[in-house]
Amino acid sequence: MKFLLPSQTSSSRGIAFLRIVFGGLLLLRGVQKLLAGQPAFEATIAAMGVQKAELMSWLVIWGETGLGALLVLGALTRVAGFLAALMYAGIWFVTESGKPLLSNSPGINAELLILYIALALAFAFIGSGAVSLDRRLFAGKPARKPRR
Repeated sequence: MKFLLPSQTSSSRGIAFLRIVFGGLLLLRGVQKLLAGQPAFEATIAAMGVQKAELMSWLVIWGETGLGALLVLGALTRVAGFLAALMYAGIWFVTESGKPLLSNSPGINAELLILYIALALAFAFIGSGAVSLDRRLFAGKPARKPRR
């Protein structure tokens, strides 16, 4: 029955595992777009009617690559999670706004975007978990006492 009540250590390891997998997926998405060529991604989003497609394509490519790398490393995890949530909420707004959540085809429209937003927000709230640069650099640092 102890298994049903996880320890703080196992919970922290679970958070780290999820952070590394999620960050790795973001990193791979960004690198894939970068290797395929920014002009190809720009053309794709321009066809969707996105304004300033060149700027937006670079923001998404570097956002996915950079924020994914930060999440994998567990560096600035709360900031990276918040920024990733903003980025994917913006993508959802531009690509899926006005569409129904459920459609005649199986599945949920934009479910991957919704999942990415939820995961990114979770990391903004809970932080990095075990095995992270955040923990290595900032854990155990006492707060500075004010001088009198």
